[in-house]
Amino acid sequence: HNIDIVRQLHEAQIHSVDDWVWKKQLRFYLKDQKCFIQMVDAELQYTYEYQGNSPKLVYTPLTDKCYLTLTQAMKMGLGGNPYGPAGTGKTESVKALGGLLGRQVLVFNCDEGIDVKSMGRIFVGLVKCGAWGCFDEFNRLEEAVLSAVSMQIQTIQHALKKHQPVCELLGKEVEMDHNSGIFITMNPAGKGYGGRQKLPDNLKQLFRPVAMTRPDNELIAEVILYSEGFKDAKILGRKLVAIFNLARELLTPQQHYDWGLRALKTVLRGCGNLLRQLKKNGMKETANESHIVVQALRLNTMSKLTFADCARFDALVKDVFPGIDFKDVDYDELCKALQEVFEEANLEIVSTQLKKGLELYEQLRQRMGVVIVGPSGAGKSTLWRMLRAALGKVGKVVKLYAMNPKAMPRRQLLGHIDMDTREWSDGVLTNSARQ
Repeated sequence: HNIDIVRQLHEAQIHSVDDWVWKKQLRFYLKDQKCFIQMVDAELQYTYEYQGNSPKLVYTPLTDKCYLTLTQAMKMGLGGNPYGPAGTGKTESVKALGGLLGRQVLVFNCDEGIDVKSMGRIFVGLVKCGAWGCFDEFNRLEEAVLSAVSMQIQTIQHALKKHQPVCELLGKEVEMDHNSGIFITMNPAGKGYGGRQKLPDNLKQLFRPVAMTRPDNELIAEVILYSEGFKDAKILGRKLVAIFNLARELLTPQQHYDWGLRALKTVLRGCGNLLRQLKKNGMKETANESHIVVQALRLNTMSKLTFADCARFDALVKDVFPGIDFKDVDYDELCKALQEVFEEANLEIVSTQLKKGLELYEQLRQRMGVVIVGPSGAGKSTLWRMLRAALGKVGKVVKLYAMNPKAMPRRQLLGHIDMDTREWSDGVLTNSARQ
């Protein structure tokens, strides 16, 4: 990214420090042993929060625009509001900017279960310790909560603007740390997103909006592949993005398909894992990079496609990556165990069912949550039961907690806060997650 900036400055023939192209960059300065960050006319102090070596965001022109709007908002004592569809990097951009400024960034997922008091307590904590709060999917809060919360945010922003030492929250005076900030991210109300409200106007004007609709997927794919150790990253990244775009248009629209940035990043991560495995086995020199990419792509995608789409997708991959033969990952031991388990259960051994079992195992290795989709009587429960038994045979014990979320109210499933004592009680899901 820094090389790109130098190239831009050189091409635009920038000679003075006051030129816009230089001014709009995020710049770090040391004054009197203190570190400051400048972007245009906003100046913010660096606050040495330990970040660790976290994975970095790919810096794209969209990130630049987002940073510019957010730093301007903070200069005016306002909050920032990146909005757009899922998987465009809204929350990640806020976290990355916080990381650059050395702030602690706390992300809160908003939903109907959060009331005014809970929000108030979160705000008190944020302004006391100078952290940033990023409230994800803010427009899922209930309308009554939204209007009350806007009053609290107004008080905080007024105190930040006037640099007051204290501000009044929940009827108490709270000491202010002026490095704190409040950011919200939203999905658009309406189109395909349930349970979203339109923000009231008095709340809208407290936040500077940033529209984030189209992330620069090609650049992101290229940079991630380079960082994973691929040499032909530019071409491979373009081809991957092309496949995703074509798949979105050519395959049938299923509810569970996702051709967005998140799915793309999973594939890219899969490419890196496969490359590292080859390195370990000392076969990296002979490996064809296109082979690795195609293998990672099919590994991640084939399991979720319908039968008809599988053939179409393979044809697509053959068009974009000509002359590359497909080979699946082999799990000899697990495959044998699966066959034994099917025989023990007196079930017919169907090759597609075995293949699905291995696909499910693949997905479980890569993701935290996996959904098995299909009509009733298609063998969904049988599939995971068989896989669990087979894993038991190869010496991997799988803990199982079965629950039926439709049979209980939401509070019982996820847990709830007691309105009077503000005490948290676990629900069925949260309790089993702690075991």
